[in-house]
Formats: sequence, structure tokens, C-alpha cells
Amino acid sequence: MERLEALWQINRRKRETRGKIIIGGALLAELIDATAAGDTGFLAALLDVLDRRVELARDRLTVRELLGDAPLPMSLGEAADEAGQEGTKSVFQDGPDFDVMVHSAMAEEVLLHPSQIDPDYADLDPVWQRRA
Repeated sequence: MERLEALWQINRRKRETRGKIIIGGALLAELIDATAAGDTGFLAALLDVLDRRVELARDRLTVRELLGDAPLPMSLGEAADEAGQEGTKSVFQDGPDFDVMVHSAMAEEVLLHPSQIDPDYADLDPVWQRRA
């Protein structure tokens, strides 16, 4: 019985997450259509909701980037000014460049063959070389 309840909870959470994604996608599609038609009212209303509901600075930055550098301040109720935006950009520019780190780590990665791990797996080397 406990297993069935756990599975039901997992299924419910998945449905809720899917619903949130669908709602977000529909709102973004509506925003794109409204912006293309020259209507900025929907964007203003959406930014007002986001300003009141999104609290974390990293989430606000993600929303700002997703909406094409929309004027969303980095903290609740703050005015979206250029100084604040420039300060935020400099903070993130001074951080590590994760893309460069990933590429350098992947370039240094040594591909092991099965026989190097265990001699008993030497017969798998030809198949492994075709995949690499």
C-alpha cells in the first residue's frame, strides 16, 4: 500500500510540473504574439507579476535573460536601473567561465579501453574503438 501511495505522489508531482511548464509556455507564446503586435501591456503586466513573485536574484536573472533583458530588477520592488543591471553583469562576468571549463575538461579526458580496465575485457576493445 505504501508503494502505491509513493507512486501516486510521484505521478502527481510529475503532472504538476508538466502543468506548470505548459502554463509557462502558453504565457511565453502569448507574450511573443503581443510583442509582435506592438502591445506592451501584457509585458508590463507579466513583469509586475514576476517582480512580486520571483524572489531569488538568480531566478530574476534567469527570467530577465529569458525575456530578452526585460527590465526586471534584481530584488523585490527595486527600480530597474542601468547601474543595477551593469553591476549584476559585472558580478557574473567576473565569475568562472563554465563553458571554457567544460571544454577544457573534455579535451583532457582520456578515453580508456576495456582492456586497460581489466584484461578479461580485451575482446570488447574493437567494439569500443568504433564508438569512440
